[in-house]
Amino acid sequence: MVQRVLFCAAAAVMVCAIGAAVLQLAVLILGISSPVAITVITLAALALLNSLRRRLRPATRHRFGHGIHR
Repeated sequence: MVQRVLFCAAAAVMVCAIGAAVLQLAVLILGISSPVAITVITLAALALLNSLRRRLRPATRHRFGHGIHR
């Protein structure tokens, strides 16, 4: 249980660090304002995570025996 919590905490810190780095790069390189960059990065992250969730859901349902795949 403790290992899982530590792993999730480490993953969250890494995701935040990568997001902050991408935000800084977008502001510096593209010259767009910070609120616009935050919005674009958030929408891109949501699209990627939703795609990943759709791919992983059937595998986790099968592994843990949660019935019919949706």
